[in-house]
Amino acid sequence: MLLTAVHRFAGQQGDHLLVTASNKGSTPCWVTSYPAVKLDGAGAVLPHSKKDNPGGNKRLTLQPGGKVYSAVNLFDYGSKHHTAQSFALALRGTNGQSGPSYSVALQGAKPQFSWNEADVLNWSAKKPYNF
Repeated sequence: MLLTAVHRFAGQQGDHLLVTASNKGSTPCWVTSYPAVKLDGAGAVLPHSKKDNPGGNKRLTLQPGGKVYSAVNLFDYGSKHHTAQSFALALRGTNGQSGPSYSVALQGAKPQFSWNEADVLNWSAKKPYNF
């Protein structure tokens, strides 16, 4: 599984980190729920977005070469915010427990991001927010 992230809508209130999981292996694999994300690799795991669609308990199967997407919603109110260039991500099992965390560096024109509050979307076969 290859995990990548791109900072989108940088500098706008409500920018996002588009997270992509790609099956680079030769056998199918799966994801469920939403990724366990810790911004700047520390602190508590971000909550699931209250604005997301239900159904995160379904397993999404990735065939070899397949991709799924999630997004980290970043809310920056301009003062007393945190800033980072990477985050840690863990996949969840069907029991909701997180596996080992992996550091994910950002790609894109502006890899640094800021936030006061943040949450995460369920994995989906389609990119969220018309990326």
